[in-house]
Amino acid sequence: MAAPHPLTGIVPDSRVAARWALGRMASAAAEDTRFAAVAEAVQHRVPHEVSGRYGATGGARFESGEPEPDARETLDDVSTAELRRDVCVGTDPCLALTDPARLVGAVATASDGRLTWHEGRPAVDLVLTPDPESADPTDPWLPPGASRLAVAVDVRSGLLLRAEVFDIDGCFRSGTLRLVRTSADTHTDPAAAAPDGTGAGPVLARMATSLLDPVRLRAEIHAEPGFDPPLPTAALPSPRHWTVTVHSPSGTLTAEISGTYRSDRAAPAAARLAELLTPSRIVSHLADATPTGPHSLRATVRPLRTFPLSAWAPEEGLVCDFTVDPATGILLHARTTDTASRVLFRCEVRTFQPV
Repeated sequence: MAAPHPLTGIVPDSRVAARWALGRMASAAAEDTRFAAVAEAVQHRVPHEVSGRYGATGGARFESGEPEPDARETLDDVSTAELRRDVCVGTDPCLALTDPARLVGAVATASDGRLTWHEGRPAVDLVLTPDPESADPTDPWLPPGASRLAVAVDVRSGLLLRAEVFDIDGCFRSGTLRLVRTSADTHTDPAAAAPDGTGAGPVLARMATSLLDPVRLRAEIHAEPGFDPPLPTAALPSPRHWTVTVHSPSGTLTAEISGTYRSDRAAPAAARLAELLTPSRIVSHLADATPTGPHSLRATVRPLRTFPLSAWAPEEGLVCDFTVDPATGILLHARTTDTASRVLFRCEVRTFQPV
């Protein structure tokens, strides 16, 4: 008799399975898993208009040129923590399958979760759609104009065992991790990424799944450094919204903040307030996360990340401290410091309530 899927009874339906899988992708940024696998990626054709508005004005467009040749890499005794510090991972379609947290900040929706198996490994199938404001135009798996990305998330490690990205005409690239062996195979608790767990992984998971929860809040926030009104928010329609009264060394102002914003038009202070509300965008920028409390973590910033932009983790060498509210997914406390431990940005949510 075949062994039951380890998430049987933990995720009762498709919605909960999708939520769990997105959280598992994020929690991988708190782990150093050693693994071996054969990674393969095939670009079936040149896609149609998937680079988005940033790609249209930037460098090489995703749609330009000919389909890339098939890629195959044999990976042996590789560290996921070391890969998070590798600037080449994001553009390599094979290596990108081994760094699931990198995709989280580009996600707009996560749905259609389903328990499955991949070469005998328990997995969760998941369908993601990109956020056109935060997805990387050159990302091999979730560019801003893609219609959807279907993945199989490994329960034990968070690795993407399978990926298929679609445009309006169908799948234009697919990839797999085969013959996977990981250091997590014998000891990972399948509930490790649950929001009510312990460690840095569940904190990252809750930051990621904040994008799935509609909220409307009113909050009082203390922020440093100060900023002068008016505050360009460049807000876009979002299921998450709050009216914030912000107290800073410059004085007090009230602003309407959405969970989604135009990266090239929002003031940095407004972007930080938006990412307090929906911190999923920050997750893709974090390299090494360790717990500092039941719902808190400290993390370093990945090298040379430009997309998705994050106002809290803007460059390599900085250290971020976050405390998440388990109920709403907002960040109650956020702080970014430099290599000399000087505070660059700090926000504390003093009070908040639903409206």
